[in-house]
Amino acid sequence: MDKHNLVQQILRQLEEALDHALAAAEEAHKGATHEQSKAETQYDTLGLEHAYLAEGQARRIQELQDSITQLHHFQPATFTQDDPIYLGALVTIQSLATASQTLTVFLAPCAGGLKVNWQEQSIQVISPTSPITQALLGLYCDDDCQLENGLKYNITHVE
Repeated sequence: MDKHNLVQQILRQLEEALDHALAAAEEAHKGATHEQSKAETQYDTLGLEHAYLAEGQARRIQELQDSITQLHHFQPATFTQDDPIYLGALVTIQSLATASQTLTVFLAPCAGGLKVNWQEQSIQVISPTSPITQALLGLYCDDDCQLENGLKYNITHVE
């Protein structure tokens, strides 16, 4: 499996999210500086609310830009079934409680929480600080792991 293409798919989604965040930030800035947003009384907070929204959007934009930069420099390694799991691994885990429930995760340096449809499967991107990543690091194919919430999984595939 060529994980370079997976990283490119993640980058495309992040760049799309960045475009949306830039547009939202522009709208929030316009709202904050619009003449009708001036406070006429101490209870008139529309301009202030737009300013807070613009600040939040600016933070989101910076986060997305940082993630895009990190992923442009990220070169995920190729794993075999005998390698320990670390950053760059594509891992399939199966619930020990419900055998039919499987999850494929990609351990990326950023963009945790993003879902990517790639090669006819859904892949959950997880970051180094996520609880599931912490449970998987250093384990091998066929090992069991337990999450902080008590859920137990068996590692069925590593690439």
